[in-house]
Amino acid sequence: MAYDALSLSVLCRELSEKLTGGKITKIYQPERDEIILFVFNRQTYKVVISANAGVNRIHLTQMPTDNPKTAPAFCMLLRKHLTNAAIEQITQMPYERVLDFTLSGSDELGYRQSLHLIFELTGKTSNIILTDGEYIVYDSIKHLPQDIGTSRIIMTGAKYKFFLPQNKIPPFDAARVKLFLQNNAQPLSKALAENLLGVSQATVNEVLFGIDENDFTEKNLQRVLQRLESYRANLQNPRPNVVLNRGMPTDVCPFDYLSKRGEKKFFETLNEAHDYYYFTADKIQRFNDKAKSVNTVIKNAVSRTQKKLAIQRQTVLEAEKRETYRQYGDLILANLWQKPVGNKLICDDYYNGGRAEIPLDETLSLQQNAQAYYKKYRKLKSAAEHNARLVEENEKLLQYLLTVKQNMAYCSEAEDVQQIRSELEGAGLIKQSRTKVKEPPVKPLRYNVHGFDVYVGKNNVQNNFVTFRLASSNDLWLHTQKIHSSHVVISAEGDVPDKVILGAAEICAYFSQAAEGSKIPVDYTLRKNVKKPPHAPLGFVVYTDFKTVIVNPDRHTEWLV
Repeated sequence: MAYDALSLSVLCRELSEKLTGGKITKIYQPERDEIILFVFNRQTYKVVISANAGVNRIHLTQMPTDNPKTAPAFCMLLRKHLTNAAIEQITQMPYERVLDFTLSGSDELGYRQSLHLIFELTGKTSNIILTDGEYIVYDSIKHLPQDIGTSRIIMTGAKYKFFLPQNKIPPFDAARVKLFLQNNAQPLSKALAENLLGVSQATVNEVLFGIDENDFTEKNLQRVLQRLESYRANLQNPRPNVVLNRGMPTDVCPFDYLSKRGEKKFFETLNEAHDYYYFTADKIQRFNDKAKSVNTVIKNAVSRTQKKLAIQRQTVLEAEKRETYRQYGDLILANLWQKPVGNKLICDDYYNGGRAEIPLDETLSLQQNAQAYYKKYRKLKSAAEHNARLVEENEKLLQYLLTVKQNMAYCSEAEDVQQIRSELEGAGLIKQSRTKVKEPPVKPLRYNVHGFDVYVGKNNVQNNFVTFRLASSNDLWLHTQKIHSSHVVISAEGDVPDKVILGAAEICAYFSQAAEGSKIPVDYTLRKNVKKPPHAPLGFVVYTDFKTVIVNPDRHTEWLV
């Protein structure tokens, strides 16, 4: 991400415009390394300041935030000193990722006092520090290891010192940059990243986009200087945007970077862009975490059921020879007068014709051998009947699990995953949590197909809702023929045109196990012809009096509402 000192300068400018003169009304600390400031300045703004090593950031936010019942010590300290404090100015340390909030508040006796809230966005060592007006440290949100040999010691009572100036070149000092480049032998991308103040590699990549980094001619170096000046001009008139890759935010840029390819979503301010980036990334991460755990449960349940089925089918297959054991018992009893030959009884086989050789246990009599064969027969017969029932039950369970697995592919919100999780808890496949979780609202997909509302269930909970609660008896109901799919309902006030049925059928085919195929048969009937058999799993229905259309799957995102 191009979150360097140059981008921070744009954020700083926006924060100053909105917050200077405002008063801090509330302070939360939802995470051990993150604080939320509520600032009233003609309206209430919410500022997130995070020193998290992975996502250290500062920006205005609309994201919901938690206020823990027990406030951490640092939060209590901030509340003591900063509640009702006024923000006098917000400044940035030149070409560094450090912001200094200068505040004016009151002490315990009501006397006015100056304060500083300093935020260092420095990766793993990011920190939030509260000092008095003379920069004497009260405390910091992180207590990092301190090197006594350094002049920068962050601990209570120490004098806060900003970072020492770096031996680098300001990026917009054209004369110094030009002189440096004329004496440089490294590739331009490496040279600029290592020797310019406050720039990230992403910024350098944008400056050098389309420029040969190994061309050190006067003409090429002049292009680099022009690009740097152009970059500064763009920072003065930003066009903030978030770069997306298949809906996943990958970067935030202060203006339209030519070096960044992909879909771009533009915003009025860089604060809004950062808020959207982190909110969406957090939402996707939470969705992926929930989906991963549910997918693991489904995967393990499918594997376990398949193994059980294999064993049960093998048992049923082996039990098919049980009739041979019964025949052996009958033949032994019919030939008790004969003398065995070693460990075998050779006699006429009046079941299959010819002669039969029946293995015997020499430690048992003929009659006992016969009873042993009858016992094997009864045992295999019982096993065959029992395992045949288990095979039928587990085949239904496997089919159900595969439909749930297919439903997971349609999930787009964390609420969809929670519904499937609740469904699996109800089926006994996931242990129910002791903490009661509020069930999320059922929100099936809604389309407008040529003026008709079409609803699509993304999981069995939604399928059941769409079919038996949302649809009226005379609405049209659609389902792919003989393969699993979402339940689709066309809300109809009267006759439904063929083009609407075809459009809804294409959507139904897309949300099915045949989504990658073509010429998929889709059945449609009135909702009153759809029934759920007693004790059937959620989402399982039977239907009658249907017609069929053949369509190719199509999601039709242009019709989504």
